[in-house]
Amino acid sequence: MAGPYWEHVREVVEKKGRELRKYTFFERVWETLDAGSDLVLLEAPTGCGKTEATTVPFMAKLAGGEPSWASLIYVLPTRSLVRSMRNRLSNALKALNARYSTVVVDHGELWSMRPYLEGDLTITTYDTFLYTFYGFRSPGYHLLLPVGKVALSLVIMDEAQLLQDTSWFSMKLLPYHIRCLLEFGSQVVMMTATMPPPLKEELLRRCKKKNVEIIEAGDKPHRGTIKVEQREGALPTDRAGLSALLKEISCDAGLPLLVVVNKVSKAVQIYERLKELSHEGHLPEQADVMLLHSRLRRGWRNEVEEALERRGHEEHARLILVATQVVEAGLDYNFSTLLTELSPVDSLIQRVGRLARRPGSQGKAVIFLDTEAGKGVYPRQVIERTLSAITGRDELLAKAPSDIKASSELLSDVYTKGLVDELVRSAGVLGLLREVMSFIERFKHYLAFPRPEEGSPKREALLRLGVEVRCWWAGREATKALIAEKTLDITIQEFEYNLLSLSVVQRPGDIMAIPAAIRHESMGKEVLVKLSIERDERGVLRIRGKAIEPDPHRFLREVKEGLFLLNPDYYELSEAGEELGVVQPW
Repeated sequence: MAGPYWEHVREVVEKKGRELRKYTFFERVWETLDAGSDLVLLEAPTGCGKTEATTVPFMAKLAGGEPSWASLIYVLPTRSLVRSMRNRLSNALKALNARYSTVVVDHGELWSMRPYLEGDLTITTYDTFLYTFYGFRSPGYHLLLPVGKVALSLVIMDEAQLLQDTSWFSMKLLPYHIRCLLEFGSQVVMMTATMPPPLKEELLRRCKKKNVEIIEAGDKPHRGTIKVEQREGALPTDRAGLSALLKEISCDAGLPLLVVVNKVSKAVQIYERLKELSHEGHLPEQADVMLLHSRLRRGWRNEVEEALERRGHEEHARLILVATQVVEAGLDYNFSTLLTELSPVDSLIQRVGRLARRPGSQGKAVIFLDTEAGKGVYPRQVIERTLSAITGRDELLAKAPSDIKASSELLSDVYTKGLVDELVRSAGVLGLLREVMSFIERFKHYLAFPRPEEGSPKREALLRLGVEVRCWWAGREATKALIAEKTLDITIQEFEYNLLSLSVVQRPGDIMAIPAAIRHESMGKEVLVKLSIERDERGVLRIRGKAIEPDPHRFLREVKEGLFLLNPDYYELSEAGEELGVVQPW
């Protein structure tokens, strides 16, 4: 079946306005899928078409009326990646003339009908996928339906490196989840351009009795050339330092420019300084300065991402984008210059990979070697090992985004079993890991029994430590009404536009800290406002607030399926009224 798929790939890529390039690993992927391999580990550089290689077999057979799987479930780490992937796969289905197929996005939305992974193609997040598979979606105990669906599906797990946390918690559990999926009959593809060696080794160990195929692509993407320069010291945030940097990189020739930092507060600081320089005429004429991070309202973030997508096809666009780690995956934009803080080596490879993404283009990355820049965001040990691994190896780092051997060499120098063991031990999560692992291994035995009790560690920590607090921004007047427990009628579009999330980490034994950004004052006391939503027959949403006590013990129970009112004082705007987002949630 490998041969005919090339024509399907051609239809998909030409629909995107690009030319077909036949990467050799495509046919190896198709052969292993058609042969029924249980698990495919695919390592290929960014920009080589991993998505088309893994999804076209399903979509081609679906268009022909004879699919080999019940569905395709595409799993990603973030909601923004889910959104862009839905557009990409929907367009691919249109190109293949698959008229009667359904594409469903399922990432745990609070108000809508819950599809529970239904659809011919489902695009979802790792959290939603696993919580649905194990029966922890509310309301009710829905288990047999999603288990049956997943067991008959092709599951593609993409960008798993973005799950990495300071304690290696998610990476330690992921092989157990994948083994469980294989035992139920799923066919799984895990793919990335930067797979940490300890994750790969544990996957092979856990799945050694399954039919596992490893594909390391020797292909190189059709892209430009990159140069890397390393500098001592911190990336400047002051006007004088930024102005000098822009002059040095010859701003006209260096545009479009990407500035990536590790913390939202620093991204906002740099953005505001650059806007000031722009208003005073110190930047190239008509240069746009944009800001992108995870704590912007969803609608505004979508607008920024859509603007970047539209401008991605422009030659020599006059753009300066200031961003955090959110640009490390899913951003297809041809930047000429990158200024970045030091981050873990896999993160650095992804950042450098934002450069020179078009054939014939050139890119330059400047990496500021300040180990303090990652403090509180990344493990100290990982940052220090990364610094040691990249020092004096500019050429190897420049090759890594387009050469799997180069990226693997750098990753192997940083991520070792000893480092992983140290991260787990220092975080104090070994006991919790064992409990969750035991639950996953015994999952088949739970199928006929009620779900584990509320508050069980295995419910709260299936993949991550801590929770994502989902919030809604209402504006000042509407916030007052919701604190007073009044009801507001809003459109679905208004509701979706004003959503955002705050990540709260909770280590074993710690009491969960409630973000100040969701605390309000009502009648002289501090409260949280939990929101309930109903949808009437006209499609209008009715939203009501309920004031509750900010009890950390109760908060952990409430937050899993809850929606909280954001304090508008914490959603910041610049003096010119531009959105900065939640800069300091604590």
